[in-house]
Amino acid sequence: MRRKKKDPERCDERCELCKSRFSCRKRALLGFERLAFGSTADAFRLLMYDGEAPLDVGALDLFNVAEIKKPKDGAMELKFFDRLKALEQLGNIPEGDNAAAAFYEAISSAAKAQRGGEE
Repeated sequence: MRRKKKDPERCDERCELCKSRFSCRKRALLGFERLAFGSTADAFRLLMYDGEAPLDVGALDLFNVAEIKKPKDGAMELKFFDRLKALEQLGNIPEGDNAAAAFYEAISSAAKAQRGGEE
């Protein structure tokens, strides 16, 4: 069984706005860095999986995968997040605590809107 690696860049600060272990700015930076520079090896391992040996899907790092489709014909389609857009967003992250909170709020609002307003 393969275990996920711990992220050495993880921030242990507590953010007062979102009550998480990550500061808003640090969390956004780490996410965009993973999208821009992260490995897609596990996604291709899943794509090439032949079903012969057991596969622990929970141990796969599929952070860069935006969508997985498996049509009735048995094929598998993976859609990845856009690395260039992630790099662009890294350059647009504002400096300072108030700006970081506003940026995090904008990301949260966009995610909520994409989920159709669900919490």
